[in-house]
Amino acid sequence: MTDTPYTYYKFLGINSFMKMLDDSETSYTVYDDNYDKLFSKYEGILGKEDSLKTGVLSRDGQHLFFTEIGVKITKSYTSYFVYIFDHHPTEAEIEFIVGSLESIVDENLNNIDPSEIASALSDQNRNGHTIN
Repeated sequence: MTDTPYTYYKFLGINSFMKMLDDSETSYTVYDDNYDKLFSKYEGILGKEDSLKTGVLSRDGQHLFFTEIGVKITKSYTSYFVYIFDHHPTEAEIEFIVGSLESIVDENLNNIDPSEIASALSDQNRNGHTIN
């Protein structure tokens, strides 16, 4: 197995890591990193509606760095992955993630629970949200 630059990753399904942080009122900082080169280089993997953001959670002098990737899977849904680092990831480390993203997406989408999406649709309907 190849060594990875991150210490942990998790497939979050349709739940954004940053939205979960917001919902739990956990403060974090998103870096203003520019990944346009990676979007161009990997345009077959990353589309214009996908997202790639790196940030940090800090508490009591401890820092947890993260990279969240959102991949548009349908007109209405984005699938999220979060990668945890013990340092601010370099562009080369982010490129490593993007290069292996296709196989990780395939592996995790095969394990997706359709009832999770159905539940989200029901919740949106109950809350008066329009579903596209």
